[in-house]
Amino acid sequence: MDVVIFGAGGLGREICDTLATVNAARTHFNLLGFIDEVKAAGSLINGIPVLGGTDLLEGMGGQVGVILGIATPAARKRLHQQYRGSFAFPNVIHPGALVSAHAVMGEAILVQAYCIVAANAMIGDGVMMNAHSGLGHDAKVAQYCSIMSYCDLAGNTQLGELSFVGTGAKVIPSTLVGAESYLCAGAVVFKNCEKKSKLMGNPAKIIG
Repeated sequence: MDVVIFGAGGLGREICDTLATVNAARTHFNLLGFIDEVKAAGSLINGIPVLGGTDLLEGMGGQVGVILGIATPAARKRLHQQYRGSFAFPNVIHPGALVSAHAVMGEAILVQAYCIVAANAMIGDGVMMNAHSGLGHDAKVAQYCSIMSYCDLAGNTQLGELSFVGTGAKVIPSTLVGAESYLCAGAVVFKNCEKKSKLMGNPAKIIG
């Protein structure tokens, strides 16, 4: 499949490495380059060309798959919903991730190296999991959440749409985190929290 990565920043560069690892195990993705609104068309980033901005993407007429290389939940939602009728949004699963055959997954999902997605976990469209993070059995992650590295959402947890889970944050079993919440790095969530909660500390406390 021919693909482009939308976003040539840090996450986009990490995805390049993941695609190379996927292809080393089994050729699947032909990376054409980056789509980026800021970086100059024709420039090279780690040897991969920046093709242009959204005008160029729209001119491709749906002939490529689009991989979301932006970590901000709202931006992932906007791009996916804007282009989902015109382009494919393949899932990218690092060969080093362990994903249960009984997990349920949407589209436009990124699961990086050493992640674990346990039995009967559910992941909505546009979710990204960075390296070394885990979802326990029956965990539910709603659409467009971003889970950074070394996070742990234990069994039966629920993470609401458009939430951001900072590096090293943890949610204990059977805990519900409301939509559009922000878990600061290292937060440990022991109690259910409402929509748009900002949580910090161990035990996590609402700070905004």
